[in-house]
Amino acid sequence: MNLGINLCFAVKRLLEPQEWAAFVRAELGLTNVQITFDLLEPWWPEPERGRIIARIRQAATEHGLHLHSACVGLAHYLPGGLLDPDPDARALARTWWRRAIDVAAELGVSAVGGPLGSISVHDAAHGHAEQRWQDLIDAVAGLCRHARAAGLAQFLIEPTPINREVPSTLEHCHRLMDDLARAGAGNAAILLDIGHTVYEPLYGPQAAFQPWIGDLAPHLGLIHLDNTDRHGDPHWGWPHPAGTIDVSEVWESLRTAGLADLPVMLEVFPRFEDDDETVHRHLLDTVTHCRAAVSTGSRA
Repeated sequence: MNLGINLCFAVKRLLEPQEWAAFVRAELGLTNVQITFDLLEPWWPEPERGRIIARIRQAATEHGLHLHSACVGLAHYLPGGLLDPDPDARALARTWWRRAIDVAAELGVSAVGGPLGSISVHDAAHGHAEQRWQDLIDAVAGLCRHARAAGLAQFLIEPTPINREVPSTLEHCHRLMDDLARAGAGNAAILLDIGHTVYEPLYGPQAAFQPWIGDLAPHLGLIHLDNTDRHGDPHWGWPHPAGTIDVSEVWESLRTAGLADLPVMLEVFPRFEDDDETVHRHLLDTVTHCRAAVSTGSRA
């Protein structure tokens, strides 16, 4: 498994690039890193932002890390984004994404992405969802062009298990990728969060990640790997007493789909209130667990 880690665990904790870089390389033994925009805000003024980017790149180089991609964090996931009912808010979201793409290019990563936004309760109830869809296609196609011009290989789109978000189902994903292909956005790809795919309140008790991986294999650009009880989106690691995700089964599904080399980023998001030492141990245990599960699966 091409295992790396999203830096969401460092939010409110390891704020210095040298600190998270040393921890990821020396203690977790990983080299592939995904930057979260919770640590590097695209809205920040360019002179200060540029100096922070330079420090991030320096820390990564000094510790032998590969900055693979940059992803929406918690902060930018909250607004309506590209699906907001207000046209001014959608325009601001497009500007934010263009700035995020520019930041990603400065970081030297190859991809940028995350969830795209939320349709309001009013728009969903009053027949405006299709217009929001068309707005989204136009916006993402433009962002894909901007990403290509900036030198990025992929614009990553993350499905979420909320029925007013796009995409939230396999059908959504296929339609979205088809519409974007017709719009010339061939560099769009899916960022699949394993925990999202098994959310029973939306997908039912039969929910499984295997159909998502198998059906979307040609469109997958990256995996977020996290543990869940299937009734929330807790982003736990391993082991967890209420966790249900078998890492060896994820690995087998990726291999079966011909995706053994696909980047897999651990996205373990501790609660802000969790004790620092507990978080430290949980991350170490998570990496150890995942490596053991992959090793066992590879011998099967």
